[in-house]
Amino acid sequence: MTPLDILLILLILALLGVIVALAARLRRSRDQALLAYAGRAEALAVREALEARIERGRQFLDALGESTSDALVLLDDNRHVVWANQNTWDLFNGGEPATDQSFIALVRDYELNQALADALAGHRAMVRQSVVADRVLRIWATPTEGPAGSAANGAAVGMEDVTELQRLGRARRDFVANISHELRTPLSNIDLAAQTLRQASGDPAIAQRMLDLIHAQVQTLSQLSQEMMELAQIESGQVLLKLESAALEPVIRRSVDILMPQAAVKKQQLTVDVPAELTALIDEAMIGRVINNLVQNAVKFTPERGAITVSATPLDDDVEIAVADNGPGIPREEQKRVFERFYKADRARSGGGTGLGLAIARHIVEGHGGRIWVESAPGQGATFRFTVPRA
Repeated sequence: MTPLDILLILLILALLGVIVALAARLRRSRDQALLAYAGRAEALAVREALEARIERGRQFLDALGESTSDALVLLDDNRHVVWANQNTWDLFNGGEPATDQSFIALVRDYELNQALADALAGHRAMVRQSVVADRVLRIWATPTEGPAGSAANGAAVGMEDVTELQRLGRARRDFVANISHELRTPLSNIDLAAQTLRQASGDPAIAQRMLDLIHAQVQTLSQLSQEMMELAQIESGQVLLKLESAALEPVIRRSVDILMPQAAVKKQQLTVDVPAELTALIDEAMIGRVINNLVQNAVKFTPERGAITVSATPLDDDVEIAVADNGPGIPREEQKRVFERFYKADRARSGGGTGLGLAIARHIVEGHGGRIWVESAPGQGATFRFTVPRA
């Protein structure tokens, strides 16, 4: 073997060593690249999983927000809104979502904001109530803790519109007070008559007068009981209206004729102005009751020699029936309340009656798909109007 051959062999071996080293380095680089790619893929998968969980959680929040009628808000540690349901935006922001604003900027109410501040300061749930834009709101503010070791805190806030509940509570209290007042007078009269009978010493004239008084007061109690029962049945939907096409003139005439003797006693002019051909889709008995109630009130509150007119006017799809008198009238501030149960306007229009007639009339008219209202001014009489569907 010549020196040249030995040199060639050494060169070949050196070249093989370089190739092996390069191959090993290439393998290491490839393995590192594969590991880096796998790490990036794993990180991407973890990120996608976290984003999916966050989105799923937001979907749960949105579903929770849609399933309640309350306003729900989540706040960060700066008291900025990070999430709220649609009820919140409807209540405070005209229906337009606007996150990342402060709670006070959203609600614009000191009491609500103070409830949140107290909850965060005391680290406990707070319940407050406040009137915001004529609505009574009840707020629940509960602080939320951040991750372990973090000083970040937020809050979960729920707000309920309890305006209607407040109104119903007042109505219930008014009902109890009114029914107690309505029962007190006839019961007192009956008790007085009974005591007088006990002390009458057999005087037939006194006995007869007291018996008549007792009979009249019992009739008042019976009327009150009957009207309360009827009103409860109408409000609960137990009274079914039988709507049929009917001529209005005879229905109105029958109701008015019943009250003619009472109007004659006071020398009142009671007239009916209804086209004979005018028809409407009505329950004749129920609409007759509405007219009877309105005309009876007009006769009661119109002075002697006054005028009362019952008229009907065809409209596009309805018929408007009106009962007008020239009595003392009703103040504007009381006109919306005259259709409430037991409500009686000023003393000029509050004599006698149970205070349920107009409430019953309102429910009957609304059951026909119509509406009822009053137009009046003090000293200028009153006109009660209601509509029924035209046949």
